[in-house]
Amino acid sequence: MWKKAINRYFLIDTNRLSDWKYSLFWIALFVFMVVYSILNSRAIRIDSDFTVFWTAGHNFTSGADLYNRTGGAERYIYPPFAAMLFQLFALVPLKVAASIYTFVNFLLFLLFIGLTREVLRHFIGDSKKINIALIFGIVCSFRFFWYHTQFIQMNELMIILCLASVNASLKKNGWLAAALLVLAIFIKILPIFFIPWLVLRGSYKTVFKLIVCVVLCITLPWLWRGWQAGITDIHNYYITFLEPFQNGRVEPEFHNQSLAAVIYKVCIPTTNDPGYNYQLLSFGFAGAALFYKISFLFLGGLLTGFLVWERFFLEGNTLRGLAMIVICMHLLSGITWEYHLVSLLFVYAVFAFYYWKKKDLLQKIVFYILGFFVILFSFVGKDTVGVTLYHYLEGYGVVTWTMVLLFFFMLLVKLPDEKAVV
Repeated sequence: MWKKAINRYFLIDTNRLSDWKYSLFWIALFVFMVVYSILNSRAIRIDSDFTVFWTAGHNFTSGADLYNRTGGAERYIYPPFAAMLFQLFALVPLKVAASIYTFVNFLLFLLFIGLTREVLRHFIGDSKKINIALIFGIVCSFRFFWYHTQFIQMNELMIILCLASVNASLKKNGWLAAALLVLAIFIKILPIFFIPWLVLRGSYKTVFKLIVCVVLCITLPWLWRGWQAGITDIHNYYITFLEPFQNGRVEPEFHNQSLAAVIYKVCIPTTNDPGYNYQLLSFGFAGAALFYKISFLFLGGLLTGFLVWERFFLEGNTLRGLAMIVICMHLLSGITWEYHLVSLLFVYAVFAFYYWKKKDLLQKIVFYILGFFVILFSFVGKDTVGVTLYHYLEGYGVVTWTMVLLFFFMLLVKLPDEKAVV
């Protein structure tokens, strides 16, 4: 059974390990991953995100406040349940933990590809097309994966749990689907966008399963740290992270690719990126806030309407619907750094299937323009286009607007040979 799982989810053909060339490739890749993981951990700093994870694990164990930056790291913005899990990091010194998780991120990348392939197989029957689409997705999203690995992030784990939940639901395993999705949400809040998909796919029993899993993820940290500490943690998580964004907080750094950040950057003067100005419109703060609220409601409403249409009119689920959820998860989040976009591997793979669709002239034009930008942005970086152009491409949100166009393209154009899965 373990051989079958490795073949399916980690891309290693165990039947070919007797071939010395094949084995040598995987040994060389393994050695590279180990060496890079060790070297990468040596550069970790107090202001790195992984230091935040590691410190949160220490604070959870010691009973310290998770949200007041005890230990000197940057602000902790994740649920208390995540800090409970981060205790695993705190079992070893910071740099050792960073080495281990860098290596784990490499393994998770293989698992991400394998799970993407599994989900695609539910909807598309042509294995050759699936493999070509996967290669396209891997190549075009690789720079996001590399940033993600370099900065030792958690976003691969998040999207893997989401896809594993989708895969479990498509295989009619409701409890596993609910548990995996709730686990993802209680590590990072972003997967909450998958909740409507799972609920509409199921019934009132699905809601019950989700509620049970949510209650467990809330109460386990309480049982571990004590009732009073648990209440305090939930309260502090809300007032330090959720409430500010609920009240309209925006972080318009040039490399924040969320829709809110990009709208604010093009609507008001830039103040936090000296030497650059991305303003194109003179809306002011109030105008930018209104523009974003309308955009948020419009995109969120379209996504919800599409999922409802799938459930009650199509009576099934579509692959492009899942891709649109991933897109909205990044567009409508308050914070979308480049390494968050590692999950675009799935979106780009879905987009690649449109290559085989019989398209009218307008659809062809839009498809090739979108494809051009997707491929172009896969090579954008300070080392490839220079610091100045990189700042302007990030500041104007070219990746963000490409995601917006991908969303509308998938909303309006049906995939070829796609089965609606019940």
